[in-house]
Amino acid sequence: MSFTSTRWRDVWIAAASNAVTNLGSFLVLTTLMLTLQEEGQGGPAVAAVIIAESLPIVLLAAITGRLADRVDSRLLLLVAGGVQVGACLALSAVDGMAPRVALLTLVFVGTAIAQPVRQALMMTMASRADLPKVSGIAQTAASIGAIAGPAVAGFAQDGLGTQTTLRVAAAAFSATIIAGLLFRTRRGGDRLPAEARTQTGPVRMDSLLRVVTIGFAIVVGCIAAANVVEVFYVKATLGASSSAYGLINSMWTVGMIAGTWITARLIRRAGDTAIVVGAFGALALTCAVLAMASQAPAVAWIVPLWLLGGGLNGAENVQVFTVFGRRAPEHARGRLSARLNAAVQGAALFGYAMGGLVLEWWQPRTVLLVGGVLGVAAVVAIAPWIRASVRRERRQQTQDRELQITDPGRILPQDSTENPDPVLDGGSSGARRG
Repeated sequence: MSFTSTRWRDVWIAAASNAVTNLGSFLVLTTLMLTLQEEGQGGPAVAAVIIAESLPIVLLAAITGRLADRVDSRLLLLVAGGVQVGACLALSAVDGMAPRVALLTLVFVGTAIAQPVRQALMMTMASRADLPKVSGIAQTAASIGAIAGPAVAGFAQDGLGTQTTLRVAAAAFSATIIAGLLFRTRRGGDRLPAEARTQTGPVRMDSLLRVVTIGFAIVVGCIAAANVVEVFYVKATLGASSSAYGLINSMWTVGMIAGTWITARLIRRAGDTAIVVGAFGALALTCAVLAMASQAPAVAWIVPLWLLGGGLNGAENVQVFTVFGRRAPEHARGRLSARLNAAVQGAALFGYAMGGLVLEWWQPRTVLLVGGVLGVAAVVAIAPWIRASVRRERRQQTQDRELQITDPGRILPQDSTENPDPVLDGGSSGARRG
C-alpha cells in the first residue's frame, strides 16, 4: 500500500501516539533507575533495567518483523498496547529486583510488537518527498515524550513515589491502543500484496541498508555504556539531585528536536549516498561529544554538550528513517525495520552489560571517555566499507542512467534527487546515544 500524497491525518495521530507512549517509556525507565540508585543498587542493577528494555526487541525481531508485514496492523497495535498497560500496572504493585525486571521486560515485549508496525505504517503514510518531514514530525513527537518523561519522573519520584508514577505510565501506554483504532492507514492481513503472500525466502537488504544497519550497530555497541553510567555520573560524580538529573537528561532530547528539523530540511532532495555519509559523520561527532562530556568539571557543562549531542542524534535518526523509507520494499518494511532495531539494540545490550560490569572497577568518567573514543575509532575503522558501498551505489546509478538513455523504452527507478515526489516504493534509534 503506497500513496501518491502523504496521509497527514494519520501522520499526526501517529505523532501524538509517539509522544504519549514515549512519555510512558521514559517514566518507567527513569523511575526505576532512580529507585534502584536510591536503594543503594549498583551498576549491574541499572544495567539490568536497561537490558530489560532492549532484550525483547532483539530476541523477538524475526517474529515481530514478520507479524508487522503479514498481520493486520490494527490488531497488532491493540494487542501490543494491552500488553504494555497490563504489565505496567502490575509493575507498580511489586517490589524486589527480579519481579521488577520480569514485568519491565513484558512491558517492552509490547513495545517490540508495536515498534516495527508503527515504523512501517509511518513509511507507508508518507510520499517519498515527504519522508524527511514525516520523520521530523515523528521524531519531534517522540522527543516531546522523552523530554517530559525524565523530568516528570524526577519530580514525581521526589513528591509522589514510585507506584503512582508507574500507574501514570500505564495510562500513557493506552495511546498505542487508541492510535490503532484511529488509523485509516493499515498494513498486513487482507492488504498484503499477492506477490508477498507467495514469498517464502528471506528479505535481503541492499548494500547501503546493510552498511547502515551493521555500521550503526557496531558504533552504538561502543557507546551504549553511557546510558548505564549517566545516572551515576550526573548524581554521584557531579552531585546533582534527582530533579536536576531529570532536567539534564531532557537536554539531550531538546537538542534532538532541533537536529531533527534542521536535517529534515537539508536532506529533502539529497541522494541516498549523501545521506548515509552524513549519518555516519553525525554518529562520529556524537561519540566525540560523549568523550568531551566525561571531562566536565561541573553539572552546568553537561547542558550544552547534551544539547549538541542530542542534535546530532536527531540528525542520525532522520537520515536513517529516510534511507530505509526510500529503499526498503513496501511489503518488507516491518521485517527490515525489526532487523535494524534488533541489530542496534543487540549491540547496545553488549554495551549496557559492559557498562554495568566495568562500573565495579572504573569511575563513570572513565567509562564515558573510553566509550566515546571507541565509538569514534569504530567509525574510522568502517569508513572504507562505507566508502566502497557509496561508490558501488553511485556506479550503479550511473549505469542505470546510461541504460535509460540508450534504451528509452525501459523504465528504471530514478535517483531520489531527480524524482522528488513519485509514489513511495521503498522503506532508528536504537539506543538513545546514537
